[in-house]
Amino acid sequence: MKKRTLIIIVAAALVFAAATAVTVYAYLQNTVQKSNEFTIGEDKAEVTEAFTEPPEMHMTDTFEKVVSVQNTGTSEEFVRVYLDFSDSYVRDKAKIVYTKNGTQTSKSWSEFINDLPIDWAYVSESDATDGALLGGYFYYTKKLAAGQTTPPLMDGVQTNFAASEGDSNVDNIDDFDIVVYTETVQTTEINADGTEYTDSDWKPAWRSFLDLPQ
Repeated sequence: MKKRTLIIIVAAALVFAAATAVTVYAYLQNTVQKSNEFTIGEDKAEVTEAFTEPPEMHMTDTFEKVVSVQNTGTSEEFVRVYLDFSDSYVRDKAKIVYTKNGTQTSKSWSEFINDLPIDWAYVSESDATDGALLGGYFYYTKKLAAGQTTPPLMDGVQTNFAASEGDSNVDNIDDFDIVVYTETVQTTEINADGTEYTDSDWKPAWRSFLDLPQ
């Protein structure tokens, strides 16, 4: 009886081993034959610009400079733009041409940053003292889908080099640059559970990014 019991146990063990081998083989076969691919979303954008340089500079000029941002990545994103003149004297005497509510207008720099086109907002250095947002940037306040382009931030510039009363820089036409670049941030929370931001959450989105350990 002991011998028969031993044979039965061994046989059962062999059957179990064979069944296991079949299962593992089927699993390995299945694994080898199937392939899963995953694509990581990419935040990426570029400034799209239409610029017409005047053939020569005069005391007063108006020239085209249309500034927008296109999402060239693969996922939704929030964007912001740094835009400023290389010469603050030129900037303070110039007017920015832009379109708001379907009407084109021109205003001084200080007026422009407080009355921007729809869905744009400017955060000054003084407004950013709490560290919540980085000052000196123009923020697009809507999520920008992949392939989408923002409405123009500006359409052109009117320069004025004519001297005003008490102006020591008399009738001096100066060379200058208008510096423009853009940055992006993802539309899901970074430090939490990946919750999707809404269109109105541009401030929390940038705050989340700026609060990351450097």
